[in-house]
Amino acid sequence: MADYRERGYGRYGRDRGDRRRERVVYEVIKTETVNYGVNKFIELSRKIPKNEDGSPGQEFISISKGYYTPNGERRYKEGLGFPSDAKVTEEIIEKIKAVVQ
Repeated sequence: MADYRERGYGRYGRDRGDRRRERVVYEVIKTETVNYGVNKFIELSRKIPKNEDGSPGQEFISISKGYYTPNGERRYKEGLGFPSDAKVTEEIIEKIKAVVQ
C-alpha cells in the first residue's frame, strides 16, 4: 500500500492545492469594539457577505476575538457568527446576562 502522501493526501486529509476558496468579501454595517487586558479586544459587527456575482448574502452578527500587535495593527484569532435575527440576538443577550449574574 502506497504512503498517504503518494496518494495525494496531506497529513490531515487530501491536499487542497490550488482549489482553495477565495476569501469572502463583507460589507460591514456597524462595528463596536471592547478592549480588555493589555492588548486584547472583542469586536462585535453586523456584516453582509457579497456573493461572487456581487449580490448580497444573508446579514449576520459576528463576534471576533483578537489582539493588537506592537505597532497597533489588529490581528484576529477566533470568531463566531450567527444570523442577524432579533429573536436569536435577544436570546443570546439574555443568556449572557444570566451567566454574568
